Amino acid sequence: MTVLTVEQLHKIVDFAFAGERVHPTIKLAVAVADAGGHILIAAREPESPALLLDIAQSKAKSCVAIGMPTRAIMDLASKKPTWFSSASRVAQSATGSPLWGALGGVIIRDEHGCLVGAVAVAGDTGAGDEAHAKAAIEHIGLVPDVKGLDVVW
Repeated sequence: MTVLTVEQLHKIVDFAFAGERVHPTIKLAVAVADAGGHILIAAREPESPALLLDIAQSKAKSCVAIGMPTRAIMDLASKKPTWFSSASRVAQSATGSPLWGALGGVIIRDEHGCLVGAVAVAGDTGAGDEAHAKAAIEHIGLVPDVKGLDVVW
């Protein structure tokens, strides 16, 4: 089982903050969860809106709670709104965070495809958040999973 090291956690945050943004004034927040859904590191840039950190943490926890990136959770929210609403209430009760159905949360997998955790970014556009998280995972040599659902519900 692959476990994230403290060094990898700091590299993820630093690399995510270093990425290009849709506008130079945008500030980001980054959160990394382990395979159990526990937040290992969370940081927001100075002057970023305070809520961004909570959003990033919720995205990371959502990925692990459901076992898929927030892109797929977003697909579920649009295709199965009743299921999503119910599952989100369960997630809120179990993890303290509702499910997050928006881009920006990316599953971390090892070379064997096993779940290692999740990286989530908040503050840029959804596509930008996802790109920051994906690049940070690749930077530490692990595999980002950003797949949406290819299932017809």
